[in-house]
Amino acid sequence: MKKHLIILMSLFSSASLFSQVGINTENPQQLFHTDGKSSAATTNPTTGTPSVAQQVDDVVITNQGRVGIGTINPSVKLDIVSSTNGAIKIVDGTEGQSKVLMSNEYGVGTWQTPASIKAVALGNFSQVDNNVSSNGGSSPLYSKISLNLSRGRWVVNAGLTLLSYLSTANRFWQHFYLSSSTTSVQQNGFTHLGPAGNSTSYAGVMYVTGSSANPPSNDSNMSFISGSSVINVTTDNLTIYLLIENKATNHWLLRGAAFENYFYAIPLN
Repeated sequence: MKKHLIILMSLFSSASLFSQVGINTENPQQLFHTDGKSSAATTNPTTGTPSVAQQVDDVVITNQGRVGIGTINPSVKLDIVSSTNGAIKIVDGTEGQSKVLMSNEYGVGTWQTPASIKAVALGNFSQVDNNVSSNGGSSPLYSKISLNLSRGRWVVNAGLTLLSYLSTANRFWQHFYLSSSTTSVQQNGFTHLGPAGNSTSYAGVMYVTGSSANPPSNDSNMSFISGSSVINVTTDNLTIYLLIENKATNHWLLRGAAFENYFYAIPLN
């Protein structure tokens, strides 16, 4: 019986003695404590509390589940203390120049470029063969104007001057569309955030006074249609194409080089 008591007392004594684990140190300060001993100046003393200078190469885990790197008294779940810049490095494929670590709604962090430092995206206008005209087809026509956007929310602004070849007075409702395709209206890689959802379009009235000249010799048959739409781009690199609703022949002509035309996007947070 006495032998059993001695064994039990020895076990309890051992548990007490080794309740803190030290690696490279005989003087652990937390539940788990490792001293890197990278130099004599950073080697921990055998008694007492290590100085700030001696803690620089230490790693600890406390009984509260906190991890300290460069400190033996972490105040949060992960506490890193360093005297040099760049003490943290996360390489997960989203890293990049001037990006910041941002969280989603679940607390998962990724490297992203905030809208506040994103540049305005300017449209691409064809420099050759840039006229497009209605031809009576059922599919919208590609304006030969596009925009390259990165992931995130954008306000996309468009304005185009259209010329009508109709020789009699008329007026009609004309639409523009944002699309991921040049041949049909598609939203692959982005969504409209306005109340109309993916049915969103730019629109305006074209007023035609009529002209016998072909093309018209003055501005009586010219109209300017503009609009804005907030979209969310869900892919890293996306080309947005500006499509124009098709009409019967001679209803409209887009001159891509018209001075008034614009197509650009402003980033949003």
